[in-house]
Amino acid sequence: MKALKLTFAALCLTAAMCQADEVPPPEHVKWMKDLGAQMGAIRKGADVEKNATDMQATLKLVGAWWKGRNSEVAMNSCRESFKGAAAIAKAGDDKAAIAAEMKLVGAGCKGCHDAHRVKISDTENKIK
Repeated sequence: MKALKLTFAALCLTAAMCQADEVPPPEHVKWMKDLGAQMGAIRKGADVEKNATDMQATLKLVGAWWKGRNSEVAMNSCRESFKGAAAIAKAGDDKAAIAAEMKLVGAGCKGCHDAHRVKISDTENKIK
């Protein structure tokens, strides 16, 4: 009986420590869609400087949101993506520089997604 109580207590403690995946708030969903659109436009060469500048503004919002959640991984990811976006905004028509910095932006996004995104379907993600 004592072993059963200890096992139950351990399971309760484990369950309490595990955070359930959560539905992202609407503003987070909007920011992710904005970043996707900005990246797509930059890849197509459409108004690169404006989209890179807009990306920086969006990343500031995302970074502030993750700062409130104390995720160092997400904060570092935002900083790396921000650096890439800032360099893209200054790259002018240098396609090689833009492509190189897009890799930095993409790596930042991937770092956060790997740590915090749970894909539910092709159109829905949750935050872990």
